Amino acid sequence: MKVKINKFPRKSLDRKIDIQIESFDTWSLDHTLALIILPTLLQLKATKHGVPAEFADVGGEDYSEQQSFDFYSETYPEAFEKGCARWEEVLDKMIWSFQQLALEDYDSKYHHGDGKFDWVKSDVTYTDPITGKVESTYQIVTDNSTNWFDVDGMVMHENRIQEGLDLFGKHYRALWD
Repeated sequence: MKVKINKFPRKSLDRKIDIQIESFDTWSLDHTLALIILPTLLQLKATKHGVPAEFADVGGEDYSEQQSFDFYSETYPEAFEKGCARWEEVLDKMIWSFQQLALEDYDSKYHHGDGKFDWVKSDVTYTDPITGKVESTYQIVTDNSTNWFDVDGMVMHENRIQEGLDLFGKHYRALWD
């Protein structure tokens, strides 16, 4: 994949955009997009100048035409800070999810031990259709006493990734600065 998005030009609103997608880019599109989305979310978090209205609209604003009780005005700064902190948490959850998808091997931490296996000759034979020769077959034998997979941990991890992705979708239109 090649993506080049130039800066906004001063004289017009048309940006030069060059995007080339290769067939292998869509083989694991979630991973490909995570490689692009992750650094943009990190930059948004580092350079943001505000928060979405959903998190900032706490009531008691001085600029609002809506009259409110005095205690709303008195607690506005604290409520606004809590709203900003909630937006930070949402960004952190999105960033964490895309970090996991960009890693590709996050599930390796749920495999424990060494999977030992061996090939053992079986009693079954077959006739090779080309040569007509009778050939032996082999069976894989595993020793599961030395390895295990933490299914519960993996499910919890996947659910946490999905939470961040759901938040990304929910707040997609708020991802601007």
